[in-house]
Amino acid sequence: MPARAADIAAFDSWLSLALESGAVAVVTHRNGDMDTVGSACALASMIGSRARACGVHLSTIARTIVNSNGADFLRMDSERPVWPRELGGIIIVDAADPGQVGLELPEVPLCIIDHHDAGEELELGPGDLLIRWQTCSTTEIIHAWAEQSCPDRLDEVACSLLLAGIITDTGRFRHADSGALAAASALSLKGGIDYASFIEDMESIELNHSQKVSIAKALSRVNTTEAGPWFLMYTRAGTNEGIVARSLISAGADVALVHRHIEGNCRLTARASRRATLANLHLGEMMQDMVSRSGGEGGGHAGAAGWTGAIDSVDATSGFIALLSALRRNV
Repeated sequence: MPARAADIAAFDSWLSLALESGAVAVVTHRNGDMDTVGSACALASMIGSRARACGVHLSTIARTIVNSNGADFLRMDSERPVWPRELGGIIIVDAADPGQVGLELPEVPLCIIDHHDAGEELELGPGDLLIRWQTCSTTEIIHAWAEQSCPDRLDEVACSLLLAGIITDTGRFRHADSGALAAASALSLKGGIDYASFIEDMESIELNHSQKVSIAKALSRVNTTEAGPWFLMYTRAGTNEGIVARSLISAGADVALVHRHIEGNCRLTARASRRATLANLHLGEMMQDMVSRSGGEGGGHAGAAGWTGAIDSVDATSGFIALLSALRRNV
């Protein structure tokens, strides 16, 4: 049996045992981007009434798309999470390890479904399962499972949530491979989605006035530097770091870095151009190097990654620039 088919069969077995013991929580990582939220909501809806998507945060685009599709997502208090009395298992989507969800998890069987490059090897219990594929997004993994195990449950809402996750995690397909393109095409066809209208609606998601002002301020204080062979643009933002970083890439940066102070920590959000990733840049690996340098949590993809840690923003930004400067560029 091919490896991916075997993973899907193993997940079906894990899920069957978990549902026999109680409800299943499908948990997102703490940043609540569209890939993690779309994966969680679509997966929970296809599992059925005994599963629920939940997490501590929804990004602006994730919140809008969840609401517009009438999807179910439970916001949880990171300090006082409330779990079902009878919880059979927890599925963590789009996170490399349980520490990235921002919640204290009860001792029940875990299943981790993720597509990021592994850092340290996870210590799994006898009832736990890890599914990690080299795909552009976690939503592609959920789509593959649905097509094999329950294609009749892959309705228009689930297709829309999964498609939105692929679109955002590939940077509007700038970092997509053939698998991501094939999955997006299949989801559009299955869900009867007009892609042109869908992407137009995603790009027109309205920001409120304070968000627009915050983004404008972030763009007004941009700094630039030659970090070794890379042209870096960096700034501080109060919100919507991803939008700010994407704007800097559009403005010509090889790499865009946005830092934000949140809940006593510094958070770095980085984006890279396609030509930079083709020239040997992998931001996810750099953010793992940030963890080695400064602690905290970090990782991601070649073209989009993040890091969070308890150091000041000057130290964090300097550390990132030093790592970037030391990376040789393949022409």
